[in-house]
Amino acid sequence: MKLNKNLVLAISVTTLIMGAISVQAQEQPYVVTDGNKLDADSYKGFKLFRNWCARCHGTYGQGMVGPNLADSLNVISKEEFFDVVEHGKSGSIGSMPAWKANIKVIEGREQLYSYLKARADGAIGVVKPKKAK
Repeated sequence: MKLNKNLVLAISVTTLIMGAISVQAQEQPYVVTDGNKLDADSYKGFKLFRNWCARCHGTYGQGMVGPNLADSLNVISKEEFFDVVEHGKSGSIGSMPAWKANIKVIEGREQLYSYLKARADGAIGVVKPKKAK
């Protein structure tokens, strides 16, 4: 059976588009409405960030002593983020402590990632978020 080149091309393009949509849906673990309202899990991530991370990474992850996490999450994977949170990291200008002994941080790292990913994607700006109803 001989396949039409246009049919094969159309199937290939459709497969690529569907794969891209699937990956994007998986990588968007947050919902932002009205520019500053986060879904419940991402809002918990913001609160966790505010309590444990903001002192080094800035109030909204924009960077201070620690790097700008809103930028960092555009270049590292979720797995790399989890690894650094758990085990820490030494860099050329400083180091981040390991948080593996802090149960709240480790258990909330998905939520923490969700909040920071919303910042990295520009879905929420440098604003104090609210919890969506």
